[in-house]
Formats: sequence, structure tokens, C-alpha cells
Amino acid sequence: MASGTQMELIRAWSRDIGHVVDASNSPKAEFARLAKAKGWEGGNETWRSRWKECFKEEYPYGQCRRLARGDKAAALQDGGIHLEDRMRRLSIVSDTSSFSVISRADSFDSVRSFDSQESFEDLGAVVDVPVSLNPASVSETNEYKEPIESERKPPLSSSRCKAGSNPAWAEFTNFVHSPTAHFKSEFERLAHIKNWAGNVKRQQFVYLLSSEVAFYWGTGEDKLEQYQEMCRDLGLTHIPGTVTQCKKVRF
Repeated sequence: MASGTQMELIRAWSRDIGHVVDASNSPKAEFARLAKAKGWEGGNETWRSRWKECFKEEYPYGQCRRLARGDKAAALQDGGIHLEDRMRRLSIVSDTSSFSVISRADSFDSVRSFDSQESFEDLGAVVDVPVSLNPASVSETNEYKEPIESERKPPLSSSRCKAGSNPAWAEFTNFVHSPTAHFKSEFERLAHIKNWAGNVKRQQFVYLLSSEVAFYWGTGEDKLEQYQEMCRDLGLTHIPGTVTQCKKVRF
């Protein structure tokens, strides 16, 4: 379907809520904006059906998880996987509201500094990232700089994962998202461009992290294993033995 036709379809879906389509954006960027306005959650039935109708392709929901699972052992043998990469490989079932890290963001007991310049004590949703997992350098302009070799993320099981990009990032103008960059560095770069601070920054963090979870995680099997892996990624030393215990963990 031509981009002009895609935009017309998006406009048609927008009329009932008075949403204004920005013709200067790409169709997928406008789809993401409309989805947010309509309350469509990334990867749910409505989102997938509308995406296919508009773009004549299947929505790549959970694509990276499915591609990465078969190469999990090899990837770990290559020296470990960065926190953001491992989060994107997990499969968390939909009834967990994208795991407690999203749905209970305001209830975390232990909050760390999100960067070296600004304390996020009021954010209440930040995971402490070890020094070894420092993100790539981010300039004060809209420019992504490649990380040095020691900080470079190990590859996932397929380059197709890297090529896929969560459409929620495209919602923001004057920002070009790098799918291979760490979530942390991308969010800080976007926040700098948009001059977000305080509660606004917290809300956008929760929104974007939620959309990342919905885009990169599928739904499926091995739930306990995946919950436990998530707990390890978030720095827990005592890993719960049941799904229920994992869901009750407070960070």
C-alpha cells in the first residue's frame, strides 16, 4: 500500500476521536501516535489487525524473543548479554502487565541514579545498571555515537532483531531512534532533546519502557524460567522459586 493511502487510512481511523494526523511524519510514526491516542497496546489484537490492514505485513510482535531463544546458549558463551538485550529476549505473559517493573513503577523501594548528572529519586522505576554495562556515548545533539569496543553489545541471534524498531520511538519528532542502542542511552538522548524533567520525564520513561516490553517480548512458555531471568537482570541475589514470588518482588 502506498504511503499516501496508508495516511488516508490512518486519518479515517482518527476521525472518531478528533486526532490530527501530521502529514510531515511517516505512516508508521503516525500509526504509533494514533495507537497511543486510541489506547491500543503494542502487539494486542487490535494493534496487529490494524497494522496488517495498513501496512500489508504482520506486526513483528515478540520477533526478537523468538529469534534469540534458539541461540541462547551460544550467546551466553560469547561473554554474556547486556541488560537491555536480555530484557528484549524474555517472554513475559500478557496478564502480568509487562511485569512489575512497569506496572508498579511508583512502588519500588530501591531507586538508583539514572545517569551521572541527574538523580531520579522521584522516578521510582530505574534499574541499577552495573558499570560493565555502561551504555554507548550520547552527545547533546540528535546523534548516536558507536560505543567503544569494550562496551559494544554482543549480537543477538539474528540481525533481523537489530533491524526491527519499536514504532513508539517514531512518535517523537526531531529524533531518530537507533534500534541497536541501549534503551537507557536512547531515552536519555530523547529526554535531552525534548527537555523532559521531573514527572514528565518519569511518565515518558514508563510509557517507552512499557512499549519496549510489548514490542520485544512475546507471549509463551517457560514462564518461571523467564521470570527468574528477569529477576537476575534486575540484580536480585535471591531468585524466587515460583512465578507468584517473582511477581511480588519489590526492588
